[in-house]
Amino acid sequence: MKDIFKGIIFGFFKIFAAFKTSSFSSFFISWGYLIKSEGLYNRSKVRSFPDRIDMHRFLATEYIRPDEKILFLEFGVYKGETYSIWVNGNKNPQSGFAGFDTFTGLPEDWGNIKQGSFSAGGKLPDISDIRSKFHVGLIQDTLPQFVKDLSGKERKIVHIDVDLYNATLITLVLLEPFFQKGDILIFDDFFTLTKASHEFKAFSDFLDLYKISFQPLFKCRNGHIVIELT
Repeated sequence: MKDIFKGIIFGFFKIFAAFKTSSFSSFFISWGYLIKSEGLYNRSKVRSFPDRIDMHRFLATEYIRPDEKILFLEFGVYKGETYSIWVNGNKNPQSGFAGFDTFTGLPEDWGNIKQGSFSAGGKLPDISDIRSKFHVGLIQDTLPQFVKDLSGKERKIVHIDVDLYNATLITLVLLEPFFQKGDILIFDDFFTLTKASHEFKAFSDFLDLYKISFQPLFKCRNGHIVIELT
C-alpha cells in the first residue's frame, strides 16, 4: 500500500514537472491561500446572510445606527448598488461617503475575468447626496490625495470590492495609519475558489506587515465577510 501511495505522489509531481517552475509555484501558492481563506471563512461562526444586499442593508440600518456619524469608503463602486444602501441608510448629516472606481472596468485581467469587465461605461451612479463624492481613477492615483484630509477619528466602514491583489493591498496600506478600534472592513471576495491569490492574499499579506487584530462579525454564503478591528 505504501508503495502504491508513493507511486501516486510520484506520478502527480511528474505531471507538474512538465510545467514551468513559475507555473508550478503559482499553482501551489494559490492553493495555499485558498485553503487558508476557506479555513478562516468556515471557522468564523457568525451570522451568515444568503445575499450580500441583505447583509449591507442590515449593516447600514441596524448594526450601525442610522444616526451614527460614519465615514463610508467603497473601493469598487461599479453601478453603486451597495454604495447607495449606505448613503440612504445613514441619516447623520455629518457622515461622509466616498466611492473610488475607474468606472471603466477592471484595469487588468482578474483570473478568467477579462480586463474591462464590470465597466459602468464611465457613468457615475446617480447619487445627489451632498455628503457623497466619487473619486474617479486608479486607487493608487486617487487615494493618496484623499487620505491627506483624514483625521483618523471618524468611525470608518470600508467596503473593498476591487477584486485585484494590488488594488486591495494598496487600499489597506494607505488606510492603515487611520485605522482604529471599531472600524469595519467588508471584503466582497474574501473566499473564492478560483481567485484566492487576490483579495484574500492581499489581506493576509497586509496582516503580516501590520499585525492588526480583528474579529469576524458576519458573512455571506457567496464568500463575503465583515470584520471589525479590535
